[in-house]
Amino acid sequence: MAPPVASRGQVWQRWGVDSELELEIVTIRSHDDEGLLDEFHSTVYWEAFPDQQEPVAIWKRALWGGTASYELTVRIAGRALRDRAQRQILGGIAFERYPQSSCGLVTYMAIAPAARRQGLGKRLQRDAASTMFAAGVHAVFGEVNDPRLVGLGVDEPVENMWRRLERNQAWGARVVGTRYVQPALAPGLSRDHGLCLIALASDQPLPGTMPGRLVRAFVEDLYAATEGSTPDAELVAEIPEHVALLELRR
Repeated sequence: MAPPVASRGQVWQRWGVDSELELEIVTIRSHDDEGLLDEFHSTVYWEAFPDQQEPVAIWKRALWGGTASYELTVRIAGRALRDRAQRQILGGIAFERYPQSSCGLVTYMAIAPAARRQGLGKRLQRDAASTMFAAGVHAVFGEVNDPRLVGLGVDEPVENMWRRLERNQAWGARVVGTRYVQPALAPGLSRDHGLCLIALASDQPLPGTMPGRLVRAFVEDLYAATEGSTPDAELVAEIPEHVALLELRR
């Protein structure tokens, strides 16, 4: 069963976001939304992820190709989103549900500068996690640059890394206490060794640990979906039986 999605035309008003924005959220469902998807990918998303862009063709294949081993949802927030001449895209989020491991992953969240620090990111992430937990997943993960791994090819000031991690932790997320390597997202891209895996919270706080078998199953699912292969044996072997969920501090 596909995860539940927000209805089209849902308007957000006075929920931590400046009420003057009167944001609309659109869940990408059909080819009628393809132009909106293309515009989000080439603007707000592209600017937020200059080093590791996932080609929009992969999103389209997952949404409409019927061959992906996971279920992709993309939601876009802004104003006048149905009017190409007037619309203003202010943010969006992409997340995946993996039926094999019963885990979810928030793959990308991008907020335009005009809408930052107004609660939009928190709302998008919380709604995505709630959608996946309601669909029956056992855990929802995310990825952020790891401030402990400066120098591993990440071209970002360490202060920005800490701020992003601390923001996610303030929203209830915790760092999954095991080494993580993001698989290559498309042919020609390389694996990313500079990320940490985080667990996202639902309405309830996260426990102090997570079963290692759940983390292993998710990592294996992710590698199968992206690279069509299994992760390196040593990476899986390093995942302990009980993985600590950590709140990191500088």
